[in-house]
Amino acid sequence: MLLKKIIISAFWLLVFVAVLSPFTELEPVKQLDSLEEWQKPSRITALNRADQEKVLQRLAYTQPLPAFKGLPDFNLINDTTEKKRSFFNYLRPYVKRENARLRALRQQLLEIQDKKQKHMRMSVEEYAFLYSLYDEFRMEVAETDENMLEELLRRVDVIPESLVLMQAANESAWGTSRFAVEGYNFFGQWCFREGCGLIPQSRLEGQTHEVARFDSPAASINSYFYNLNAFHTYEPLRAIRARLRQEGKPVRGETLAAGLGAYSERGEEYIAEISGMIRFNRKLLEE
Repeated sequence: MLLKKIIISAFWLLVFVAVLSPFTELEPVKQLDSLEEWQKPSRITALNRADQEKVLQRLAYTQPLPAFKGLPDFNLINDTTEKKRSFFNYLRPYVKRENARLRALRQQLLEIQDKKQKHMRMSVEEYAFLYSLYDEFRMEVAETDENMLEELLRRVDVIPESLVLMQAANESAWGTSRFAVEGYNFFGQWCFREGCGLIPQSRLEGQTHEVARFDSPAASINSYFYNLNAFHTYEPLRAIRARLRQEGKPVRGETLAAGLGAYSERGEEYIAEISGMIRFNRKLLEE
């Protein structure tokens, strides 16, 4: 009799969880204190503590930082397919985390845009959120308007996994380059402060750049996303993405690759190479 009651109770508990789960997944859990130092807004100090916390919740990551794992020695994996799969699996959680935050930020911006188009009044919290994003995405805005908000929406958007992972594979020789192994730099990103990174052996006399060193793969991918979404160099990529959004088409890595002409000195050849890698590895990328 007791066993029967336990079984019945367990059954109804499972039913309750099943019914509730779709609603619990609608709103992602905000990961407070998840922002990097450079992402933390400087303009919210004038707000009261409650409003400051609301703004930080708006800006926060929606997925926890994956547990840190050192870079595997991909040279030890002889099977090419398994090597690629392991490389993708190592980086993919960090890519998903960045894109999840961008989707959450973008949705909030679209809601604010809708309010402004309907001439509805914005709250102090919404203004603080908006200007925090202007700062984070390198926009100098004295007074917000439709054009500024539209430009911000061009920057606050996802970068397809296929593009991120293929550029990482290309720039880091599938995670085996010196810069990936010694500095978690998967994208060949430069820095210009002495001691900020690793000195490339091919650096010409008189050049001062270094290849940036990161403490983790998360920091490397975070920097990559920031570069593509904020710097003027990659306006062509953002323009392609905005056009796809306007036309209601999916944002695909192969399409966005056409905006990477300035990423490499090889220009169109580099674009063709990345696009070809995406096509060739599509099956693994979609696993």
